[in-house]
Amino acid sequence: MGWFREIGRKTIHLSGVSIPIGYYFIEEPLGRAILATLTVLSFVIEVVRLNEPRMRSFFYIFFGRLIRDHERYNLLGGTYLLLSSLICVYAFRKPVAVAALGFLIVGDSVAALVGRSIGRTRIFGKTLEGSLACLLVCIGIAWLIPELGWHERIVGAVMATLIELLPIPLDDNLRIPLAAGFAMTLIH
Repeated sequence: MGWFREIGRKTIHLSGVSIPIGYYFIEEPLGRAILATLTVLSFVIEVVRLNEPRMRSFFYIFFGRLIRDHERYNLLGGTYLLLSSLICVYAFRKPVAVAALGFLIVGDSVAALVGRSIGRTRIFGKTLEGSLACLLVCIGIAWLIPELGWHERIVGAVMATLIELLPIPLDDNLRIPLAAGFAMTLIH
């Protein structure tokens, strides 16, 4: 995937930061209800997109250049993001869910952009430079959430970075926030 396509994807990905920010400030149960509704709506759109040829063609006219090859016949990254967000808000305390989603949305985007632009040292098909940028950004995100202890911040940021780097076949939109969230919950 070319540099400009990756910037387009990551720009859309970064717009997802509205999920943890919105969830942080919206009272329960409204925050969870909104997220559940968006997730169900996304799955409905995906079912139609994947099974209706006219809808698939219409969709690819507008978004085809931003879709990775494996997403053509599988769920899109945005649907995985909504699913992992929904799991996080039900599985973790609010500050942990917000941090874990921030690690994914901002940390993963920064890792990709830094890795593609200045990355030279390859590890598991990714770059050391991208991973270090991810770690620094994740630590910064964690420090923005006052309800987290310093140990939760560090462990969550390190876990998110390691899971982003490792070649685990599960979509990173699921594995990064869930692994980081569970790590922060275990040490709380």
